[in-house]
Amino acid sequence: MVLIQALVNGLLIGAVWGVLGLGKQIVLGVIHFVNFAHGHLVLLGMYLTLFAWITTGADPFLLLPVVAIAMVILAFILDRLLVRRLIKLGERSQMIATIALALVIENAALLIAGPQPRTLQNSWSDKAVQLGGVYLNAGRLMGLAIAILAFVVTWWIITKTPLGVMIRATSQNRAAAQYMGIDIGRVYAYAFALSVALAGVVGSLYVVSTPVDPSTAWTFLILMFIVPVLGGLGSIAGTFLAGLIVGVLQLLSTTYFDIQLQDALVYGVFVLFLVVRPQGLFGRAADQRQVSV
Repeated sequence: MVLIQALVNGLLIGAVWGVLGLGKQIVLGVIHFVNFAHGHLVLLGMYLTLFAWITTGADPFLLLPVVAIAMVILAFILDRLLVRRLIKLGERSQMIATIALALVIENAALLIAGPQPRTLQNSWSDKAVQLGGVYLNAGRLMGLAIAILAFVVTWWIITKTPLGVMIRATSQNRAAAQYMGIDIGRVYAYAFALSVALAGVVGSLYVVSTPVDPSTAWTFLILMFIVPVLGGLGSIAGTFLAGLIVGVLQLLSTTYFDIQLQDALVYGVFVLFLVVRPQGLFGRAADQRQVSV
């Protein structure tokens, strides 16, 4: 029963990691933009949800669309001021600039909210659902449903909409897409906005069950790269599945090993995949940067 509990809890937290990976996947696959501030955008989503809940007292899950819209607005501002310029400068400049952005966000959070951890206590926090001998945290169970919805919406946008056609065309061949009349700058802006909106969703889901402080963002730093690479760069479905796998591996580690070794199993599996199948679960060996289902 302990094993089953660990597997179920791993799936619940893994769904959040899957959405985290989706946001990173879109930026890597479409814009080819190295964004080290993605975890800090998640942190911003956490604080936005927390302060909106403090101000309004509304259910944090009902506040999620408001947070996502706020993050989209921020994304268009960042695209105009920063991203468009960095895309032309190469990966080294992108890495340095986004690390600087991460530090700005972290220190702004420190200045405004202080260093102490803050907890969102609501009706979901202490509720548990019992299925047989397995106990499921109600907040994380709701988070699983929303994470699956976020995946479905992202998959639908990428595969079934005109914007998705432009995104996939741009990720596969930028020059050909331009020759066909696609506005590359516009595609990049919308892709980045979708990525940042997903970061806000992750923040809203995560803060319901986990305290937040300005250093929390670094928790996501390694995971936001491991999940899309493990799933296969370019694969939306593979990325979400990889998030579930990472969550299960983390909970198995904490159940059977010391807490300090929580991510050891994750790193071990990741290294093994890099050796045996470097393109990831559903990635393509020929071109790992194309966005696909």
